[in-house]
Amino acid sequence: MRILLIMPDAHMHTLRIGPFVRSFREAPLTLTILAALVPPSLEAEIHIIDGNTDTIPENPQADLIGISVITGCARPAYALADYYRARGIPVVLGGVHVTVLPGEALKHADSIVIGRGEHAWPELLGDFRRGRMQKVYREKPIRDHLLADVPPPRRDLQRKSAYMVPNTVQATRGCRHRCDFCMANAVWPRYLKRPVAEVVDEIRKIRSRNFAFNDVSLVEDIEFSKELFSAIAPLKKQWGALVTAEVLEDTSMLDLMAESGCVYLLVGFESGSQTVLRGISKSFNKALRYRDLIRSAQERGISIQGCFVFGFDHDGPDVFESTTELVQDLGIDIPRYSLYTPYPGTRLFARMQAEGRILSYNWDDYDTMHVVINPARMSPEELYCGFKWAYRRSFRMRNIVKRLRRADIRCAINFVGNLAYRNFIRRLDSDPIFARPFSTDDVGSPPAPGDWHLPGEERALSCLG
Repeated sequence: MRILLIMPDAHMHTLRIGPFVRSFREAPLTLTILAALVPPSLEAEIHIIDGNTDTIPENPQADLIGISVITGCARPAYALADYYRARGIPVVLGGVHVTVLPGEALKHADSIVIGRGEHAWPELLGDFRRGRMQKVYREKPIRDHLLADVPPPRRDLQRKSAYMVPNTVQATRGCRHRCDFCMANAVWPRYLKRPVAEVVDEIRKIRSRNFAFNDVSLVEDIEFSKELFSAIAPLKKQWGALVTAEVLEDTSMLDLMAESGCVYLLVGFESGSQTVLRGISKSFNKALRYRDLIRSAQERGISIQGCFVFGFDHDGPDVFESTTELVQDLGIDIPRYSLYTPYPGTRLFARMQAEGRILSYNWDDYDTMHVVINPARMSPEELYCGFKWAYRRSFRMRNIVKRLRRADIRCAINFVGNLAYRNFIRRLDSDPIFARPFSTDDVGSPPAPGDWHLPGEERALSCLG
């Protein structure tokens, strides 16, 4: 059996120099884990293609194609599925967008997977081999919050040179917080943890000294996190992860993270306004504490990559200057900006739709780099121009130099990261994809009632708990 697994191009941050393409991201785990879940008894020939960095084949030699779908690449994913199916190749669609809008996805697939794939995907493959593949497969419920028996990803199938950090590990899935714009709770309503021993064993087998956790929020269960970090400390590796700002409040946790090899953290600060943070259900972030929290991490040799969002209801035209000044004042090592985006399935989507403020239902625009809502205190054009101006200002060479004056363990990480984003800004200014706030020629239509659920089901589908 020949299986091809694809992630379409979602226009993520990439470094492009002629034919050379490298993603700023850590290597995604979706395809490599799906490949690892293929039962050995199938003796399958497996290929994986990440459209963000590789060319998607027009005429693949495959018996079955699986496509992972996030919202920002839903339309090209559907187009690919339609194309391959027209050529007689069965296509399976899965991923977060399919889980939220299964009725929409089913129109373009021979089968869909709703929720996690650990059990559903092998079951589907077995049925396919027997010639009785069903239209819909769902994850099985987990009752003890323990995500066990996840196989090590097939890293041998990915092109390691395509990513800044080619080795990624997942220890947890989901998040206990309920931020209004986050899709995680719509897809993973429960916070799941892998057995620490399995995670440590996987990390031990990574040949490189460096790896990254790709968890949505790594430190949610304090006791689990302490056990994990204590167990990986003897491995003498270096790692980074995504965490919430409140993690930085716990100095004993920071000490343990630093001792275990943590060298960078991606932190969702989102805004310097506590009023804004309350409005998006993220009041656990304490804006007045940001400076002390960042210094506390940096003093332990941990680089801080800080994320801020533009387009909140309290944001006026002055937010771009005030935020970029705050970034410099706080000493954030690598800043990242995005736009307030109402992903389907989130509370923000429901509110924006009820208020009639969604400007585009073209999923191509749902990449946090296009304006898809009508802002409360500025025009969409002002928001988009301000977003791009903030990137240009923060990554002017003199501002980069100021951020790099601290010559310590973080210097190399910060140097590479800042120059990579400086290159990205050239694309932001020159690529036709980013020429307009949203696709004014094709804004799409709101999801129909049948897109949210499957035929015969009266309620929207979500992952099983």
